[in-house]
Amino acid sequence: MNWWCFAQPGTAWTWQWQPLIGVWLAIVLLVWVYRRVLSRTDDSYESSRLRKSRRVAFALAIVLLWASLDWPLGPLGASYLASVHMVQFLVVGIAAPALLLLALPTAAYEPLRRYPRLIKALSDLTHPVSAFFIFNIVMTVTHWPGVVDLLMPTQMGSFVLDIAWMLGGLIFWWPLIVPVPERPGFHPLGKIAYLALNAFLIRPPFAMMIFSESPIYAIYELAPPPARDALNDQQLAGAVMKIGSAWIMFAAVLVIFRHWMLAESDRPESA
Repeated sequence: MNWWCFAQPGTAWTWQWQPLIGVWLAIVLLVWVYRRVLSRTDDSYESSRLRKSRRVAFALAIVLLWASLDWPLGPLGASYLASVHMVQFLVVGIAAPALLLLALPTAAYEPLRRYPRLIKALSDLTHPVSAFFIFNIVMTVTHWPGVVDLLMPTQMGSFVLDIAWMLGGLIFWWPLIVPVPERPGFHPLGKIAYLALNAFLIRPPFAMMIFSESPIYAIYELAPPPARDALNDQQLAGAVMKIGSAWIMFAAVLVIFRHWMLAESDRPESA
């Protein structure tokens, strides 16, 4: 019995259901932690509509994580199709972290202010410049052929990749979503620029996947059916990475722009 999805080179794909106990435990743990945080947080000052939207964001994050990591997408992405693996990255490394941070009420972050050293560390770690480089370094390293082929064949290695994606995504979204520590100088235009730069940036893994004349990942090159031509699948994976991440960033830009316009319209006109 497997506890996490990992690459099993040479194993033919079957549609026989496989239990992934570790994935279920991780999902249950996330739900338990979220309920504990809400039970200890006073969010009564928030409107019922906002509280509902936060719970919807959490539910969507849980569904996306479960669908992308559990059978069948988990095993397919681990052993057979690089394109499915890239869909998993978009969920675990970009979409889910944003939804999880949005799901927490503002008051849930306030206890962090009691720890000055933690605030200082968070301020440095999640500064937009730091977050930009950390996210892109994590994104590049975890998609580097040597790293993927080294870690994916083991359950622990595959788990490490997924955790690295999640942490990188949380750091990336933190300066945009979390009010702690305060960033008075991070204007909405700066946030839009931050997202736009990440959306249009050409990263080494994308370039390798799209422009390489041969497969760069041994795991997917040697995969038995249902893998199609490994090179075509690899190029599709590169397109999924680029287009998918760009659309997520673009959606975030629209949300930030809308909130900015609403805030500007609520400002009293100067005499």
